[in-house]
Order: sequence, then C-alpha cells, then structure tokens
Amino acid sequence: MDNTQPLFADDLPSSSVRIPSQPAVLVELFELIESGDYDVRRVASVMSRDAGLVAMLFKLASTPTYAKGRPLQSLDQVLQVVGVRQSFNLARALAIREAVGGDRQLMESFWERSNAIADYAATIAADRVMVCNIFPDLAYMAGMFQDCGVPLLAERFPNYRTLEALAARPPRPVCMMDEDRRFSTDHCTVGYLVARHWRLPAFVAEAIRHHHELTDLGDHQVRSVVAILLLATEMHHRDQRLACDEWLLVREAVVEELGIDLDGLDEYCEEIRDRCHCGQ
Repeated sequence: MDNTQPLFADDLPSSSVRIPSQPAVLVELFELIESGDYDVRRVASVMSRDAGLVAMLFKLASTPTYAKGRPLQSLDQVLQVVGVRQSFNLARALAIREAVGGDRQLMESFWERSNAIADYAATIAADRVMVCNIFPDLAYMAGMFQDCGVPLLAERFPNYRTLEALAARPPRPVCMMDEDRRFSTDHCTVGYLVARHWRLPAFVAEAIRHHHELTDLGDHQVRSVVAILLLATEMHHRDQRLACDEWLLVREAVVEELGIDLDGLDEYCEEIRDRCHCGQ
C-alpha cells in the first residue's frame, strides 16, 4: 500500500481538506511491527532516524505514567519498559503536531491545549485501566488526535474560526452542526480520516469521530475512550476556568462508564491533576 497518498480522500469531495501523511519512519515502523519479525534493537534502529521524534518520545516516556518510576537512559530502555507498540503509539501521537504544520507561533497554544488534555487522558486511563481496559498510550494518542481536524479546517477555509479562539474554547456539538452547514464536513470527521490514514486502531479512530458523543455509542472500547476524553477535556476547562454546557449533559454517563462516584468527582479530579503534574 502506498502510504504517501491520503486514504478515504473521496469522503471529502466538497471540502478537499488536506489529510497529512505520517512521517516515513512511522510508516516503516508500522510495517515492521505488523510483520511480527522484529526485536527492540531493530525497532530502535528505525526510530532513531528521526532524532527530534526520539527526543520527544524519551521525554514523554520518562514520566511516571509510562515509566512508573523506572529510570530510562536510552531508546532501547524506553522500548523495553514502555513496550514497543506502546512507544510506537506515543510516537504517532507526538508526530501529528509536525505533520499538521502551520505557523508555529500561531499553533503553539492549540497544541499546548491538546497536550494538556492528552496528559490528563493518559493519567485517567492508567488509573481506570482495570475498569476500561484502555491503556495510557492509546488515551494519549486519542487526546492528541481528537481535534487535529481543527487546524486542517482552518487551513482550508479562511473564514473558519481563528486558531487562537479555538485553542481557548474548542468546538462543541453545536459548532459541529455549523461546520457541516458551512463546509460540508466537521472537525470530528476530518480527525477520523486522519486517524484512519495513519492506521490508528479502529476503536480509537471511532472515538475521535464521536468524541462529543457518548450516550448512543454501543462499543465498549469506543465509549471508554470517549468518556476518558470528555473527562480530560473537562479537567482542562477547569484549569482554564471555563464552563462548558456539554459537560453537564454527559457527566453522569462519563462517571458511570469510568466507574467513578459522581459525588466524589471533584476529589477524583484533584487526585488525577496531582498525579499528572507530578510527572511534569
């Protein structure tokens, strides 16, 4: 399969939104890992061709959520302690920022927000793994990809909302309806297409597609990822002192899915915040 061309391009005939290709290193790693014919040294050899990506991965993987207190001093150790597939997922999550591109200064606050939500999502997933069976690397990846359609829509349509405004207050379901009306697509669909093109796990791609929904989702894995993303986003909103009507509509379904006591939610969020910030 030629991975230099977007998959599912026909799904966007009216908008022609750019679907960024993943770095060649990640394409090669995907094929290597899927083949099953690899070892840690071989994976490290391929991954080390992208020094910037390795540096970001090493920094992220060294946090308590992934390393769990074990010192990491080399890429080989990252792959051994965190896991090959888990490290690959984190690498994909980190690479989407560069792949989307755009003005670095303009995009900085947008990606800071995405990373903050992804960090919370990973910490929640680590805490709730026995309930949801969603691992931190997958939650982090979903958090980084969930709104990647926003800058791609902004790139395609000059009259789309500014990135500064979107970073401060991201799209909500009502915004999606407006996006569909104006542009014949929405940021969730674009994010889903990017996730499919990058060959993320199918349930992660579906969670990105439905990350503003929860009630009508039947698949347990998709529901769990969406619930994690919704709570992680709410925690970021609290940090920014932003109120979100969407949260009031979904919070009971979120805590039920994650096995959290609604009355103890504030305390739980503080605990997750402490764990997350402790790792920074």
